Amino acid sequence: MAPQEHEAIRCRRIVVERFGGAEELREVETTVAAPPPGHTRVKVLAAGVGFTDLMARAGEYLLQRKVPFCPGYELVGEVVDTHGGSLAPGTLVAAALPRMGAYTEYAVVPDWLLVPLPDGLDPHLAAAVPLDYLTALSVLETHARVAPGGTVLIQGAGGGVGQALSQLGRHSGLRMYGTASAPGSAERLARYGVEHIDYRRQDFENVIREREPHGIQAVFDHIGGANLAKGHRILAPGGVLVSYAFTGRPGHMIGDTIRGAARVKLMNMRPGRRTALCMVPKELNADHDWYRAGLERLLALAHTGGIQPGVTAYHPLAKAADVHAALERREITGKIVLTAS
Repeated sequence: MAPQEHEAIRCRRIVVERFGGAEELREVETTVAAPPPGHTRVKVLAAGVGFTDLMARAGEYLLQRKVPFCPGYELVGEVVDTHGGSLAPGTLVAAALPRMGAYTEYAVVPDWLLVPLPDGLDPHLAAAVPLDYLTALSVLETHARVAPGGTVLIQGAGGGVGQALSQLGRHSGLRMYGTASAPGSAERLARYGVEHIDYRRQDFENVIREREPHGIQAVFDHIGGANLAKGHRILAPGGVLVSYAFTGRPGHMIGDTIRGAARVKLMNMRPGRRTALCMVPKELNADHDWYRAGLERLLALAHTGGIQPGVTAYHPLAKAADVHAALERREITGKIVLTAS
């Protein structure tokens, strides 16, 4: 039976009550109250799984330091009811969340976060769009601002954000190099116009110096560490290094993230080249208009085939712990989407 408008709804939710391994993802039953003014209640159909979810669960994510919490930054759902909003019940919507909370059957979300899906766009596929593609859009247009024809290096081009950068970079007319190691990466990246650098066998700094002796216009980095200095060295005068994540040591990720961010800011003090930090959960909260326009644009591109969100597999919400464990053991790779059924 469908819930009546404005009555409380019982639902299942995945929560982390204490930091730790995948076994700390627990399914609980809770109540979702009617939406307050300026909010809409949504039945969640699909939620994207990101690496930040795994870090947060383990207690190693800087933006999620308290328990209990419900993981997940992105969702697609169906409007149940609203308190003064303009979206009709049954409308399919997508959202990227400033704070985690997508691993749930129902959610109450501020109206400004909800962007309607284009008619005909698969809602489960759309769940792979918000976080990765908004991050790529911010890196490219807010922070890098590389002119068409400019040359860039995408670190980890085979990952979710890397593939989003590759696809959007093609639309922007960029010349692109990308580091990746997974089998088939070269062929897949070539479809987006990205020249593959196998980081297991090649040093990206040497490759870029040989092929682009005058330097390149931008480096997009999610690794940090020694890669920051190497990436900065291959920039042409006026170039930019944009960092959107840091790969820290297990047990030291928060400290490594803080040190990496500080290093990026210090590097920005050197004349001739600049650096920037991209943190989409904070950026979307700071600029609602940018967020809404960007997500509307990305969903339209997904609908027309202008971008191709890649989903490796769909799993039921109840299997979230199994998904986290398999991702950590590298038994599965790529984008995973949790579904309500």
